[in-house]
Amino acid sequence: SAEVSFRLADRIQSIASSDALLSEVENRVLRVIRRAIQVYLAIYECYDDASGSSRLKADNQHGRLSASAEPELEAKVQTGSAASAFALSSFILSSLSSGSDAVGDSLDLESPDPHPLHSKSETLRSSLRYFDAAIELHARDDESLLRAVRAAAQEQVSALQVVASHLQYTEAFTRYEYRIESDDVVISGFDAPEERVSSSIDIPMRRPEEVVGNHIAKLEASRIAQRLACYDLELGTNPFVELGGFVFSFIGDGSPGTGKTTLIQMVVSLLTQYCEVARLPLRYENFSVDEISDYQGRSGHNAKRFCRSILDPRVVGFGTVDDVDQVCGNRGDRNASSGQLEVTAVFMQELGGANTVVRGNASFGLFSNYPEKVDDALRQRTQARFTVDGPQTRDDFTDLLHILLGESWKMPLGHGYEPLVNQQVRRVIEQKYSGHDRPKSETLLAVFEEQIELNGGKGFSTWQDFGTYLHAIGKADSRFTGRAIKNISDAVRSRMMDFDLPSDWLEKNSAFFARPYSERVAMIRELQGEITPEIVMQEINRYADSEARYSDAAEQRAFHQRVADIELEARARKHAIEREP
Repeated sequence: SAEVSFRLADRIQSIASSDALLSEVENRVLRVIRRAIQVYLAIYECYDDASGSSRLKADNQHGRLSASAEPELEAKVQTGSAASAFALSSFILSSLSSGSDAVGDSLDLESPDPHPLHSKSETLRSSLRYFDAAIELHARDDESLLRAVRAAAQEQVSALQVVASHLQYTEAFTRYEYRIESDDVVISGFDAPEERVSSSIDIPMRRPEEVVGNHIAKLEASRIAQRLACYDLELGTNPFVELGGFVFSFIGDGSPGTGKTTLIQMVVSLLTQYCEVARLPLRYENFSVDEISDYQGRSGHNAKRFCRSILDPRVVGFGTVDDVDQVCGNRGDRNASSGQLEVTAVFMQELGGANTVVRGNASFGLFSNYPEKVDDALRQRTQARFTVDGPQTRDDFTDLLHILLGESWKMPLGHGYEPLVNQQVRRVIEQKYSGHDRPKSETLLAVFEEQIELNGGKGFSTWQDFGTYLHAIGKADSRFTGRAIKNISDAVRSRMMDFDLPSDWLEKNSAFFARPYSERVAMIRELQGEITPEIVMQEINRYADSEARYSDAAEQRAFHQRVADIELEARARKHAIEREP
């Protein structure tokens, strides 16, 4: 059939034929398509170099290509063309998916005909022609133009993924990850591009008072939600990064059933509420054991994709890693799989590597029943530690039962009992903090008392007093390094910002979020508290106690396992002796 002549610029211009100028959306779409063509050409060239196709083409041009190499050249030309076309559509899909103008893409489009893959120019022309046809059929205004182009890009991405499963020499494309820095778009093999903004978060909503016990964890998790909502989307920064008190990463640990999942649901619920008021896009993702792959490199790729999705500066991101001890391998564990070790390496780099940038738009929460199994270096890259200990008091257990059965079972509350009143964090939080005036670990308590004695029985009131105490802890625990001091300092600065944002700030956009950034910084600064020796001591002891607790738990677990092994072996020997004739 005869080739159809078309010009995408003219096609877009004709949508509103009465206006000689392109609208803002039309201009954006045209610029994205033009940029995508540049990506197509760049990927094609990269594949040529990586696969050796450029050498084969040079041989063919000069008549030196052997007959046996012709099938290889043909296969590589096809793969290079498909990879480049996939990159083109993937780039368009990524670039047009951010912001409030992202719209639904469900259109009645015919599946694209198989692209001719025998030349760079023909494949490009075929791909662009599909966009042209979609625009002609469905674009009537700005909104429908975006929908048509995105739908066409999605159809081509899906079709080329099917084609890719039958291609040869794809590794020269899939083993690399291409990042277009200026557009913050990543092309990762034939994987479909990630959505920039989550349209909805499918997770049960929980109010803070519905989280029973876990008072410090609940307070600090609530603060994380408030701080994240203060992110300035245009400037790409957060007042709490500038002033202190922003928690970029934390680890929550506790026994099974103590409320870690409920705590996650609470944070996401608060974030959903606050981001709606602040008019910020929110993305929540959980990284689980399902992401661990048997294929070399795939687990690390999944972890990197997860981190970059949460760190996307166009959104407020909250990422959780459930059962982190199973997801991330301890480098000293011979039973850890290569996939687990890949994930550990990626998380260590993303949470505290040389290139880690904290903008204040994202926070990562690691949760575990057995934190002592987590690699020491990874655990120490988390700034904050939350003990998720579940219900502790009589009222805690009563509240939990009332939450679960209250709607179905009517009975008297009991003398003086008022449901959920004791789950209001401020009623118990000061007592919780003061419990860390002295260490709980016997080893650390001995160090503490020795330092008090050397100090003449007086408290710590100088830089040198605290430095001497930290040095003594470091001598008692080799894992207590400079990174521990940084994490303690971050926790102290968070305590300096030990306040909740006023409720009207979180309920009305105009009260806080809509104000200029400098004014918001000044408003927060007025609420800022002061650092005291008591706060510093409490945070030193909280951190050191958590590390000691992890170490003790690991030793106890190893001890009991060894005892169980010996007892089992003794029973087996006895059974074998009794069976002897």
